[in-house]
Amino acid sequence: MNGIPRISVIIVNYNVKEYLEQALISLERSLAGIPHEIFVVDNASVDGSPAHVRHRFPGVRLIENSQNLGFGRANNIALAQARGEFIVMINPDTVVQEDTFEKLLDFFDTHPDAGAATCKIINPDGSFAIDCRHSIPTPSIALWKVLGLSKIFPKSKIFARYNLTYLDPDGTYPVPAISGSFMMVKKAALDRVGLFDERFFMYCEDIDLCQRINLGGFKIYYVPATQIIHYKGESTKKNNIDYVITFNKALYQFFEKHYAGKTLFLFRWIIVLGIVARGVLIYLRNFLHEHFPLLLDTLILNGVILFSFFIRLELKDGFSWEEYIEHPAAINLISSLIFWITAYYLEVYPRHRFSIQGIIKANVLTFTLLASLTFFLKQFAFSRIVVLAAALLSPLAMILWRGILKRYHRGDKSAWGKDIFSKPTIIVGNGAGAVTLFRKIREMKDMSYDLLGVVTVGKEEAEFETYHIPVLGSIENLDKLIPMHRVRQVIFSSEMLSYEKILKTMSEMGMPHLEYKIAPSNLEVMIGKSSIERLDDYPFLEIEYAIGKPFNRVTKRIFDVILSFVALLFTLPVMLPVFLVRLPQARRFRIFGKKGEPLSIWQIKSLHHPGVLNDWLRLWEVLRGNLSLVGAPIQPADTAQSQTGSWYKPGMTGLVQINRKKILTADDMEKYHLFYLKNQSILLDIEILAKAILGRR
Repeated sequence: MNGIPRISVIIVNYNVKEYLEQALISLERSLAGIPHEIFVVDNASVDGSPAHVRHRFPGVRLIENSQNLGFGRANNIALAQARGEFIVMINPDTVVQEDTFEKLLDFFDTHPDAGAATCKIINPDGSFAIDCRHSIPTPSIALWKVLGLSKIFPKSKIFARYNLTYLDPDGTYPVPAISGSFMMVKKAALDRVGLFDERFFMYCEDIDLCQRINLGGFKIYYVPATQIIHYKGESTKKNNIDYVITFNKALYQFFEKHYAGKTLFLFRWIIVLGIVARGVLIYLRNFLHEHFPLLLDTLILNGVILFSFFIRLELKDGFSWEEYIEHPAAINLISSLIFWITAYYLEVYPRHRFSIQGIIKANVLTFTLLASLTFFLKQFAFSRIVVLAAALLSPLAMILWRGILKRYHRGDKSAWGKDIFSKPTIIVGNGAGAVTLFRKIREMKDMSYDLLGVVTVGKEEAEFETYHIPVLGSIENLDKLIPMHRVRQVIFSSEMLSYEKILKTMSEMGMPHLEYKIAPSNLEVMIGKSSIERLDDYPFLEIEYAIGKPFNRVTKRIFDVILSFVALLFTLPVMLPVFLVRLPQARRFRIFGKKGEPLSIWQIKSLHHPGVLNDWLRLWEVLRGNLSLVGAPIQPADTAQSQTGSWYKPGMTGLVQINRKKILTADDMEKYHLFYLKNQSILLDIEILAKAILGRR
C-alpha cells in the first residue's frame, strides 16, 4: 500500500507452500483497511514457494535466500527494510482472524507501556497452544523443562514456569516472553534493543529478543481478545531427533549467553546431560516405532525356539538354564542371524514389513538353512525336533500379530498415529496423464496409498492447480522432497518420462528403501523384470534397480574389501618399495565420486597414466571405500566432462570401460550404465573383472 504502513508483516518460509498461501489469504483479510506491507523471506525452499508467491500474491515483497539462513537471520533481512510502526513476525503455518490486528492495535493504543504482544494461539484441534506465552528460561526453569517435569506437574508454579500453564489462558496479563510464531512488536522497541541475535539458527531467538525487550524498559503482554491457529509441525517438524537437538542446543546457547557466568559449573553439566538424555529417549522412541516389526519378529523367533527347547528338555530330563546356555543357546543366535540375512535379502524389511507372504518366505528359508546345520553339524544334532517345532510355530505367530494389527488398527485415531499400513505416495509427472492418475488413486479409497501430491517434470503447475492437486516441487529437488514428506512410494507417470530418465532418477537419489512404480502410457516400451498391479484400467509396474538393493550393496562392498585386501597383502612387499621410489611423482587428483561428489585419489604422473603401480594405488582407494573394483569410469573433477558416470561409485574397471570401442555416442554409454544399474550382481562383477584382466594381455 502507498504511504507509510502502520504494520509490517514478516513471514519466514521454508517448504510450506500450501500453508503459506492460506496464511497470506488470512492476512489480506485481517489487514484490510490498515496501511501495511507484507514480506515473505524464503529460505531456499524446494517446493516452488517463491514462484507461487510471485504468481498468486504480486503485492507481497518477496526476498529469496540462496540457502537456509535460519529464523532470526532471515527475519533481520526483512526487518532492515520494514517501515511500519508495528512489526509482526508470524509463521507461515498460521491463520489469523479477521479482527486480529484491529484488536491488537486497540490494545497497544490503550497500553503505551507495551513493547510487544501476542494473542491467543490455538492448535488445529482447537486446544490451547501452551507455548504461545512463557517465561525466560533461567537455569532452574530450563532444567525443569529439559527433565520433563513441566509436563508432569503442569499446575505447579515451580515446575511449570516455562509455559506458565498454571495461568488462565483467557486472562490478559504481562508475561516474560512470547512465541516467535506470532509476535507483534513496536518498531521503537526494536530500534532500542536491536534485532534478532543471529547466533541462534532456530529456536530461542524469540526468547532472547523478549529478554532484551524486558531489559529495555518495555512490557510484553498476552492478549486473548483475539486468536490465531498455528499448524505446529508444518513449518518445523517436531517429532524427530533433529528438532530435539536443534531446540536444546538453542536453549543451551541462550543459557550460555545470559547465565553461564552466574551458574555453578556442575549445574551447567546437569543441563547438558538432561539435553543429551532427552535426545537419546526421542531417538529410541523413533527407532522402536520404525523398526518394531523386525524387533517383534526376532523376539518371536527366539521365544519360539526357547519354548521348543524347554518342552524338549522338560520331557527328557527337566529344563535347566545351565544346559540351555551350554548348547542350545547357540541355535538362538544362529537362527537370528540367518533370519535377519534372509529377511533383508527378500526385502521383507523395511519395504514389506507387514507382508504375510514375505514373512512366510523368510521363515521357510531360515528354517531350511537352520535344519541343514543340524544335519551336517553333530553338535546341533540334538536340536532337530526343536527346529521342526519352531519352523511350524514361528511363522504362525508372526502371521498372527500382523493379522491382528490389520484387523483392529484404526489409523489416525490409534496410538500409532498415522496408519502404519499406508504408504505416503507421490506422483512424478506432468500433463493430463499425471492428473488422471492422481484422481484415480484418490478415488480408490485404498489403504496402501496415502497420496501426498505431485512432483512436476517441468515448471508448469497451472493444470494441477485447476484440479486442486498439491504440487510438492520439481523433479530436480526430488531427493530433498522425499525425506521432507517421508515418502515411501514413488509412482512415475511415463507420459513425460522415458524409462532411462526414470532409472537415472532412481539411481541418483540412492534411496533403496523406497518403492518405485510406473504407470506406463504404452506397456511395449517397458523392459526388464517387473510385477504388475492393476488400478482400474491403469497397470502399475513395480520397478527396481539391482545396485540399489541393500543386499547387493553389502555383498558388493564385502567383495571389494576382501579382494582388494588379499591383493594388497600379497603385493605389498614388492609394490611398496616401488611406490617409495616413485613417491616424488605421486600426487592427489580430484575426481567425481558417487552422485558427483568430489573426492581425491593418489596417482603417479597423471590420472589416466597406465601402469601396475597406479592400479595398486587404486586398490588402496577400493579398500578405503572411495572406489569400487567395478564401477563407473573415473572422471577428473576439474573438467567440464559429463557426470553421467557418477550415478554410482567409480571403479577400477566397469562395463563402460571394457566396452569403450563399442561406445560411439553418449546414448550408447548411458545404455551400458543403465544395464549395469539394473543387473548388477557379484557374478556380473566377476565377469567384468575377468574380461578387464584378459583384455590387457
